[in-house]
Amino acid sequence: MVNTLSLRARLTIWYTLALVVVLALFGADVVWVQGRLGVRRLDQELDAVHATLANALGAELKELDSPELAATEARDTVATPGRAVAVFDARGTMLAARLDGLDRSDLVPDRAGRAVRTITAKSGEWRVHAEPETFGGTTLTLVVASPLAGVRHEQHGLQEAMFVGFPIALLLAGAGGLWLASVGLRPISEMAQRAARLPPTGEDDLGHSDRTDELGQLARAFNALVARLRAALRTEQQFMADASHELRTPVSVVRTAADVTLAREHREEAEYRDALAIAGEQAKRLGRLVEDMLVLARADAGGYPLRPVDLYLDEVIEECRRAVDLLAAERGVTLRTAVADGLPFRGDEDLLRRLMLNVLQNAVQHTPRGGSVVVSTSRDPDAIRIRVADTGRGIAPADRARIFDRFVQLDPSRRAEGTGLGLPIAKWIAEAHGGTLALEASGDTGSTFCVSLPHPPAADDGPAPASPS
Repeated sequence: MVNTLSLRARLTIWYTLALVVVLALFGADVVWVQGRLGVRRLDQELDAVHATLANALGAELKELDSPELAATEARDTVATPGRAVAVFDARGTMLAARLDGLDRSDLVPDRAGRAVRTITAKSGEWRVHAEPETFGGTTLTLVVASPLAGVRHEQHGLQEAMFVGFPIALLLAGAGGLWLASVGLRPISEMAQRAARLPPTGEDDLGHSDRTDELGQLARAFNALVARLRAALRTEQQFMADASHELRTPVSVVRTAADVTLAREHREEAEYRDALAIAGEQAKRLGRLVEDMLVLARADAGGYPLRPVDLYLDEVIEECRRAVDLLAAERGVTLRTAVADGLPFRGDEDLLRRLMLNVLQNAVQHTPRGGSVVVSTSRDPDAIRIRVADTGRGIAPADRARIFDRFVQLDPSRRAEGTGLGLPIAKWIAEAHGGTLALEASGDTGSTFCVSLPHPPAADDGPAPASPS
């Protein structure tokens, strides 16, 4: 039921409930304090009566020999309506008293020795003061008492005032809380309405907010979220458009080869072989393209888990060099390595191998015949760096920011050799291992790509990793 209420209503309800608890505690404390103050005031009055009775009794004892007569005279001197007075000798015998509705037993001094106490008599609660006084050689106990009815009456009056005033205060506070909640939540409601009208594309957002409070933080966070979502949507749309374009070419080639081959009823075996060869090459290209797209899609979705193992980077680099040697030989490119021995690292061996293959193949494919590609390594204080330098034509400054974009192939003549996803995948693999892949230098004499990977934990003082089999 509570969840079906609006936030404004829930805030008002909780505010009102908190106010009820506060008022209840406050009211109980006020009644208790008022009672304490009333009793203290009554004690002061009884102390004054006791002092008057003691003075009168002392004066009478100087004039009269009998304590009974002196007590009677003193009692009559201080006697007032609504107060009880009694005088007891050392044996506990009452010499004189004005009970005023109390019993004699109510005024007998407490054996526990309490000078001030509260008793409950037939006529109600009374406050009793009993204290011994010495007059010459005679010790008498003076007892004065006064009813607590006035104090209780004041407490009851205060409680009645609270019972009347608190509901009115709650109603006013609830109405005020509802109004404050409405005013406080109005900007959020307006933001929600504007957010509901935002188109999925375009540059519209909630607008710039100069507020420095929580609402301003919410507006800025929402605008940032909308920007990220739109960027992701544009990336997805661009990815789908580029993927459709890249897939269309090999499919079209396969379909054309099949249509041409089947257009005549009889063809030579060589013609069929040529058509199947074309279909096979395009199928391989499709397979590479689909596999690369799947890797990037899983990476974007965070569903590509790493399987780290202890390995040596120099062995991974040498293995990749041997794998690319055949491609380099076919293109007349010399592939050399200047790799330090013993580069321990912990990472996903398959992905690291794919990273190096992609970077090496990219360098070989963009190096003219007679050129060379050199792979070198270095250990800096903060990272292990792998540099791949080629002697190609270099990358134009305007294109250097695009080389890591997906499906970007700067040389149209080599579109059949790749998918345009090699460098983006390599960059993602490096970042997945906490490193980077960057174009370090490029010019007329060639380009240099640098892979930076962080040192593994305790790589220098820990046990050496096992060599990959």
